[in-house]
Amino acid sequence: MHNYKILILLTIVGLMGFGSWFAATGITDDKHRVEKYFEREDQHNSLFSETDNEGNETAGQIAALLLLIANLPVAVSILIKGINQFLPIGTGLKKILSHLNRIQKKAFMRFHYYLNLSILGIILWHWLASQCKSSFLPELGAIVMLISMILGFLMKFKLCPKFFRKSAYKIHTQPIIFIAMFLVLTVGHLIVD
Repeated sequence: MHNYKILILLTIVGLMGFGSWFAATGITDDKHRVEKYFEREDQHNSLFSETDNEGNETAGQIAALLLLIANLPVAVSILIKGINQFLPIGTGLKKILSHLNRIQKKAFMRFHYYLNLSILGIILWHWLASQCKSSFLPELGAIVMLISMILGFLMKFKLCPKFFRKSAYKIHTQPIIFIAMFLVLTVGHLIVD
């Protein structure tokens, strides 16, 4: 178990270093001089207009808020399981937390299933309205998110082939993939902004 914690820590530190390496390109202009602004004038393109387009910020904010709401039950469940496993609390409190976790999952996991599916359209709208040349990280995060959503969809509605079911579950529920996706999206959007 100790090696697992070290692996998580090294992954997070590596992703942060990887992200800051790409962030350095955002503070230079095309002539490789450091400028006071953090974005080039021509970095945002849209399929829908020929002028420089900052993208549809509203769509991005809606997608981020819905992602937070949709994945909150999962985050609460992971937090409760982590408290039960790693903190020295009494058996009675562990039972209460486990019972609370079952109740919240029964009540709120449907939001996780269906809200994540509805977010796909908003993410596509946001991506088409705000493609950016300065960083590929938001697109990479979106691809990882799409893969995770597709695997979750296939498992929820029992469309996943039997031979791939166990692997799909492991990939979809892997915390490292979620943390990496979150960091890549966050760093990518910080570079773009």
